[in-house]
Amino acid sequence: MRKVVVAVLFVFLAAATLYPAAGDIAALKKADQDWAKAAQSGNIDQFMSFVGDDVYMCGPDGKWTKGKAAARQEWSKMLADSSFKLSWTLDSADMSKDGSLGYTRGSFQGSQGGKPFSGSYATVWKKGKDGKWLAAVDIASAAPPQ
Repeated sequence: MRKVVVAVLFVFLAAATLYPAAGDIAALKKADQDWAKAAQSGNIDQFMSFVGDDVYMCGPDGKWTKGKAAARQEWSKMLADSSFKLSWTLDSADMSKDGSLGYTRGSFQGSQGGKPFSGSYATVWKKGKDGKWLAAVDIASAAPPQ
């Protein structure tokens, strides 16, 4: 009987290490949505607090930036523009078995200079040393013109 209990306990412990806990995925989803709120606030410091130092970002124009300084430069211009509006909706999220990497994906919409835009996004997140999720790769794909 004791061997059975130990075996069952071992199986449960092994299974727990194979899949991230629901709370971990909820924290990843929260990071994505908190980042969206930071974008809506227009506060560049708050927005950049979700971005990793070595981030790669690709906007709807297909141009890549590398590094937090380059991302800050690009986003500072957009967030300072009072006509720039951006929001996004999370569709799904998942993470690696060890909980160190995750992704979120969804759709975005906004406007700039009175012109609407929309599309899809995917963000790869990396957990920082302090346990905070930071964007490592962010890709925005514009919706085709209608």
